[in-house]
Amino acid sequence: MSVEESTAPSRSRVDWGRAEFVLVLLGFLGFITLPVRITTIYSGLPAHPLFVHVPVILIPTTIVAAIVLVAKPEWLERYGIALALVSIFAMSSVFLTMQAGGALESALHLHGEAARLISEHSQAAHILAIVYVAFTALLILAFAARRISGGRPTGLALADRPLSSPAVFTTLRVLVVVLALVAGFFTFRTGDLGAKAVWAHKLSR
Repeated sequence: MSVEESTAPSRSRVDWGRAEFVLVLLGFLGFITLPVRITTIYSGLPAHPLFVHVPVILIPTTIVAAIVLVAKPEWLERYGIALALVSIFAMSSVFLTMQAGGALESALHLHGEAARLISEHSQAAHILAIVYVAFTALLILAFAARRISGGRPTGLALADRPLSSPAVFTTLRVLVVVLALVAGFFTFRTGDLGAKAVWAHKLSR
C-alpha cells in the first residue's frame, strides 16, 4: 500500500440499515392503503364506523406523545422509532377510513343538512390526512436530526449535511408541535362533523 493511500481520508459508508432509512421506507409503504377501498365487513356491515376507531385513538395518542418527546430530545432518540411506527400505521388507517367513508356516503344517498355535514366532514378528513402525513414526515426527520446532530451520522451526505445542525433540529421540533396541534384540531373537527351528520340523518328519517 502506498503512503498516499494510507494517509488518504477514508470515506464513511452509508448504513442503509439505520432506523432513519427504514422509517422512511415504511412511511412510503404506508401509502399502499391510499387506493384500497373496503366498503363492508362481516355480514355486510359498513366498514367506516369500525375503521374510524383506529385513527380516533392513534392520532391523539401520537400527537400528545410527539409533543412530550420533542420537549425531551433524549426521549425522542430513545422512543422515536416506536412513535414513528405508530404514526405511520395511523396514517395508513386514515387512508382506509377515508375510502370506506366515501363508499358509505355513496350508499346512503344523503340529502339536505346531513349531506352538507357529510361534505364538510369529508373535506376536514382530507385536510387531516394532508396534515398528518406532513406530521409523520417531520417526526421522522426530527428523530433523524436528533441522532445526526448528536454525532451519529448516517454516512449519506444528502441527509447528514442539512440535519447535522442543532438549529435545524430545533426548527423541526417546533414544526412537529405546530402540526401536532393542527392535526389535533382537525381530528376533533372531523369527528364532530361526522357525529352531527349521523344525528341529522337520524332526525330526517
